Order: sequence, then structure tokens, then C-alpha cells
Amino acid sequence: MNKVIFTKFLIILFFVSSCGYTPIFSNKNSNFSITEIKASGNNKLNKILINKLDGYKSINSEKRFSLKIDTNFKKEVASKDTKGNPKTYKMNVNLRIYVEDEKNNLNDKSFSKSINYNNSNNKFKLKKYESKTAKNLTEKIAEEIIIYLQSI
Repeated sequence: MNKVIFTKFLIILFFVSSCGYTPIFSNKNSNFSITEIKASGNNKLNKILINKLDGYKSINSEKRFSLKIDTNFKKEVASKDTKGNPKTYKMNVNLRIYVEDEKNNLNDKSFSKSINYNNSNNKFKLKKYESKTAKNLTEKIAEEIIIYLQSI
């Protein structure tokens, strides 16, 4: 009985380990590199972006870019209940990126992500959710920036 289970396990392991998975946003296959990143605006969002883009600094490539990033985070009340208390919020993460190449050509583009979410009585959980959501939105924008830089 144990041999049958062990054999099935080995077969499954063999098929799963040889599936050829490679990450989509792997910097090994990129056609650009980043020479410097200057960021202004929201410090938390800037740290997330810089961490995502730092892997592209050490790549030797023909295309080299210098980035200037301006981030903006905004949280506003989307709707209120009958008493005037916030019922839902809207979170916006806006980013403007200025890309300069080695020939001093300047490109700029805006990226924006937003989400609506319900208010909660537990303010600790609400703050934690907001922080996690802002991080996720910023990471999605970082992926869009990588795609944009590859297309230049």
C-alpha cells in the first residue's frame, strides 16, 4: 500500500516540477534597465514602487532609463448612511512617471487605480485592510510601469 502511494506521489511531483513555470515580470527577460529612480509624494507607496523596480537596476541593457515618479494617495467618503456616517470609502492611487532615456528623450504617463470598500466598526481591521489594499494597488501599478517601460 505504501509503495502505491509513494509511486503516485513521485509521478505527481515529476509532472508538477517540470511544468516550465517562469514569472511574467522576471527581470531576466527585460529589454531595459533603470539607472536611477527619484520619487516624490506618498512615502509608503514610493517604497513599494522602488522595491518592485530595484531589480531592474542591475541589468545591462541597451535601453537605460532614468525615472522620476510622483505618487498621490487619496481616500474619500463615497457614500453616507442616513445618519451622515461614512458607509463606503473610495481609495485612489495616482501616479505620474517621467521617463528619460540616454538620448534625453522625455516620456511621461499617468497611472491610476481605485477601489470602493465598505466601512467597518473595527477601525483596526479597517486600517489594516486599507494598508493592504493600497499596497496591492501600488504593486499592480508597478507591473503596468514595467510593461510600459518594455514598450518604449
